[in-house]
Amino acid sequence: MARPIRSRPPASATSPVAASGAFGTDLVASADSLRAFLALLRLLDEKGFLRFGSDLLREEDRVVEVLTQRLPASDVRGAMRAATALAAAFRDVDPAALASWTARVPRALAEAERAAAGPPIGPIEVLAALNDPDVNRGVRMTLGFLRGAGRSPGP
Repeated sequence: MARPIRSRPPASATSPVAASGAFGTDLVASADSLRAFLALLRLLDEKGFLRFGSDLLREEDRVVEVLTQRLPASDVRGAMRAATALAAAFRDVDPAALASWTARVPRALAEAERAAAGPPIGPIEVLAALNDPDVNRGVRMTLGFLRGAGRSPGP
């Protein structure tokens, strides 16, 4: 009667066993990133975005068909032109700069809401506000934005 083989050959560098060891090392090194990613996934799932996104991707052709049947052709063409223009406008935007700007929006809106609830201000208060470094920086950024928009080609 044959006896079972009790020894195993050593794992090669390309074997699944060796690869799992390297993968395990990567998992440990990326633990914080993986936790943050899992927290994001959990939040997306809780808010229904994962299901909505997967349903939308699964039924993509049907969604496009329904939209094109229900909307006037001019609206579909206009939306496509707008989406194309928006994509072109953001093509050259530095992602880090965009992230920095978008991170400021909630705080800026809250400040604008508080300021709107206050009493009216006159020209002297506007000039005095320019001495505030935050206001001065915001005015300079706004003027820079307007200058850049004015220099851009187009109508």
